[in-house]
Order: sequence, then structure tokens, then C-alpha cells
Amino acid sequence: MNKTDQESVDSKLFNRLRSSYLLALSLIALALLGEHLLVESFLTEQAKDANIINVAGRQRMLSQRIAKLSFLENDPANRSLMSAELAEWTSRHEWLKDQLATDRVLPQLVALDTLMAQMSEQVQSAGPGMQDKGAGPQDAMEVVKQGLAASGLNARSETYLSRMDVIVGEISEAATNRVNRLRSTKKWITLAVGIVLLLELLFIFQPISRFVRRQFLVLEQEKIAQAEARQLAEIAVREKAASLGKLSALNQAIDRAALFATLRADGSILHLSRKFAELLARSGSGPGRESLSHLLHQEEGRQAFFSELITAARIGDWQGEWLIRNQRGEEYWLDVTLLPARQEGEAEVFLLASDITARKEAQHSLDVLNQEKMSEEIERGKQRSRQIVETQEKERLRVARDLHDGIGQKLTALKFSLESLRPDKPQQIKDRIEQLRALSKEIILGVRLATFNLTPPELMDYGLVPALEKMARELSRLTGERIVFHNEDVDFRLEATAEINLYRTVQEAVNNAVKYAKANYILISLSAGPQLLSVTIDDDGEGFDREDLTEKTDGSGMGLSFMEERIRNLNGRIFLRSNPEGGTRISINVPLPEILAESGEDN
Repeated sequence: MNKTDQESVDSKLFNRLRSSYLLALSLIALALLGEHLLVESFLTEQAKDANIINVAGRQRMLSQRIAKLSFLENDPANRSLMSAELAEWTSRHEWLKDQLATDRVLPQLVALDTLMAQMSEQVQSAGPGMQDKGAGPQDAMEVVKQGLAASGLNARSETYLSRMDVIVGEISEAATNRVNRLRSTKKWITLAVGIVLLLELLFIFQPISRFVRRQFLVLEQEKIAQAEARQLAEIAVREKAASLGKLSALNQAIDRAALFATLRADGSILHLSRKFAELLARSGSGPGRESLSHLLHQEEGRQAFFSELITAARIGDWQGEWLIRNQRGEEYWLDVTLLPARQEGEAEVFLLASDITARKEAQHSLDVLNQEKMSEEIERGKQRSRQIVETQEKERLRVARDLHDGIGQKLTALKFSLESLRPDKPQQIKDRIEQLRALSKEIILGVRLATFNLTPPELMDYGLVPALEKMARELSRLTGERIVFHNEDVDFRLEATAEINLYRTVQEAVNNAVKYAKANYILISLSAGPQLLSVTIDDDGEGFDREDLTEKTDGSGMGLSFMEERIRNLNGRIFLRSNPEGGTRISINVPLPEILAESGEDN
């Protein structure tokens, strides 16, 4: 496995571990959130239960207090207090029934209504238990007890208390059961969180630790490899320096046969080969203080350019082509190599060159010739294409008009004639007439479709926009597919050839989308800017791979290569983007000024 494949595997592993880690954290967060919501719900229920138990306990106390107050001295304050507590006792009983409307103790609370009504009636009708102001507290208690026993109110109060004890006990038991369920649920949630943490440790943290450890090992190996590469590079640099040192020994050998120069740090000449000196029209090949760049060209800009390259060559090698002009004004092309000098002394840069003037001139002549031939071939091809297209369109227009004006009118007249018949035997001949009428309609529809697939009259009479609009409408009706045309303020005419080529290209694209892409929705968009006319055909059908595409032709159009040829004749470009699962988009861009109809021809 190479480094790229390993990096791809590591990336997939890291993404998978990251997704697992996020999933584990999400599960833990959900568990904690669920536990929090559960506890909050339980606390709310507990607060409700505590309030209910508190009210039930107060009901027990109020029942006893009301019974006792009914037999105390006939004091207006006591009677007012008794009435207030009696009202509170009754209202809280109704409150308990509302709060416990869905609880199982509700029937028991409802059963207390009769008992409470009896006690309330008896309390309100009871007389004062004590009239003697001088009686002591012990006598008062005795009177209350005797009154309660004599009236039977004590027995009803005891019955009420016992039933309320049962109700409070059941409410308390239900609250205890909820506490137990909460404890059990919390244990299960804690167990689930522990299992998730254990799985996270086994299947996430351990793989992550191994992944990180492996990455550290890879980095360490790369560090070692870089150190080895650096050592090899240093060895290569030393060997290169040794080789460059030998170049000075070759200077004399190639002095007469090659274009060679040795330069100082400032670009001045240490040595020129004899052949190079003759090429530059310099007298002598010995050292001098003049700069080589001044001998290579007379223009200051070119001199500065050469000087910069020579200065930069002291750091690294440079190779390229120079166009020079010597002191006599003669121009030469040189293939130049600049090498830094790695030796002691004044030399800083070595210049090696070869004269490629003849090759450049020959290449230029060949390029000019090829360009001229290519231009001629392209123009001839365009002319042939225009002639073919114009001939085809003229023929199609003629056939279309013949079908529309000849056969179509005759068949329409035949239909009207048949419809005007009044046979002597209506029932016997009626079916035959209906068959002929249906057949005539089918023939007319076929003629119109054939006419439409040739050149529609709207294209010649009204231009591209009405023709495309009718094409979308008619093909949508005939094929059953949804084909929509959208025009963004294009209200001008184009040249006849441009309209025909654009119409045929769009027609071919739509036919391909219907027949081969099996599209359900096709959108044709037409827009124009100051310099560009754009047509876009989008479909939601089955796309394809452009590399595997072969020409597809049918009876009404041509393949993609013919579409490209039509747009190329308009100096435009066609772009195709297709996805096997995402439909196809064909975009056509044509220079607008070149295809606009001249003034007076757009009517």
C-alpha cells in the first residue's frame, strides 16, 4: 500500500471513529437529559402529592375543630370562625376531588360527600355547649364531649377520620411506588450510561489511541527519511561543486567551438569564447569591465532583463532562450544556460549558449504556414457547413409548406365534407362516418407533427423566441412530458442562419432528453447580455458519462457532434454537464453582436 492509499485509509478510520465518538456522546447526553426530565417530573409529582397529603391532614384537623367549635359558648367570634373553617373544609374537599380526578381514591372521596353534608348540617344546627361564663376549661371540655356523644357528631367525625386515613394511606402508597419506580429507572439509565462508556472505551478510545500512536510512528519515520534525504542532497551538492570546478578546465577546449562566457559578480566579462566574441561583434575575448548585458542588446529594458538573470544565476541554474541584438544590429536567437561558479577567484557565473537562429526562423515560417492553412481549412469548413445547413433548411421549409398548404388543407376539407353528410340510414352509416372523422383527425395531427419536425413557420415568420415557445408547447402536448420554455426579455431577431442553428440545436437536445434520458421535466431558458446570447437546456432524466458518449442520431436531428458544429459555425461554445444520477445541463453561449439581425430584417 502506497502513502496515498494509507492516508486515505487513515482518513476513513478517523472519520469513522469521530462519528462513533459523537454518537456515544449523544447517547450519554440523551440519557442524562432523560434522567433529568424524569427526576424533574417526579419532583413535580412529589410536590403535588405532598400538597395533597397536607390538605388531607388539614381536613382531618378541620373536621375535629369544627365539631368542637359547634358546642362551645355562643360567642359571635367563635360562630364566625366556625363558619369560615366549615367553608374552608368544604372547599378543600372539592379541591381534593379536582386534584385526584384521575386517581383511584376518587370514588372514596366522592363517598365522603354525604357524610360531610350530614356533619355540616348537624354542626350548623347544634346549640352552644356552655352558657355559664364562670365555668372552667375542664367543664367546657366535658360539655363538648357530652354534646358530641349525645348528638352522634362524634361518631360521624370518627368515621370521616378513618376514611381520610385510608385515602391518605393510599396516596402515600402511590407516592412510595413512584419513588421505587424512579429508583429502578435511574438504575437502568445509570447501567445504560455505564455500558455506553464501556463500549466507548473499547471501540473508540482504544482505536483512537492506536491511531494516534501509529501517526506518531509515521511522523518519526518521515523525520528519519528527511534526514537521510538531506544527507544525500548534501553529497549531491558537493559532487556538483566538484563537477563545476572542472568547467574552468574545459574553457580553453571549447573556446573556438562554442559560445561560452565567464562573468564576475557584477556581470562584467572575465572571458568570452572567440566564437561568442565574433557573434557579439566585440574585439577580443579577454577580460573587460563592460557588462555582458550591454553587448547582448542595445535597449535598456532588455539589458536590465539580461542583467537580472545573470545576477540570479549566482544562486541557482537557469536555462532558456534569448533574443539578442549585437553592436551591428544583427539579431540572433540563443539557447542559454547559466551556471553558478563554485570555486575560488573572481568567476561567479558561467554562460553556455548555442545559436538556434536558423531553427527559430524555420519554426516561425512553418508556424505561419500552418496557421494560414488552418485558417483556410476552418473557413472552408464553415462555408461548407453553412451551405449544407442552408440547403437542408430550404428543403425542409419547402416540404413543410407543401405538407401544410397542400395535404393538410385537403385533409381538412375532407373532414368538413364528411361531417356535412346526412345519410338516409343514420344508424347504419353513423359508425362509419365517426371512423372516417377520427381517421381524418389522426392524419391531420400526423401532418402537423411532420410539419413541426421540419422547419416551423414561426421560425421564419416571427423568429427564434416564438418558435422555441411553440416547440416546448407542442412537444409537451405530443409526448406527455413537462417541457417549459422561459424567456428572459429576449425580444429581438437574429440572423436567419443563427436562428436556424440555435433552433436545431435546442430541438436536438430536447429530443435526446425525451428519448434517451427519459426525462420528466425539461426547462429551456433563453437570456441575453450586452455581448452574449445564452441558451440552457436542463432535464431531470438519466445522465451519462461524456467519455463513454457516442453520437446519437434520430430522424429529427443529429448527434452531439453536429450540435457542436452548428454552434461552432456561430463562433459560440457549447458546454455539457451530466451526472448519471442528477440529470443533464447543456449551456450554449454565442457572441450576440455577430448574430444580430440588421435593422429592418427583424420584422
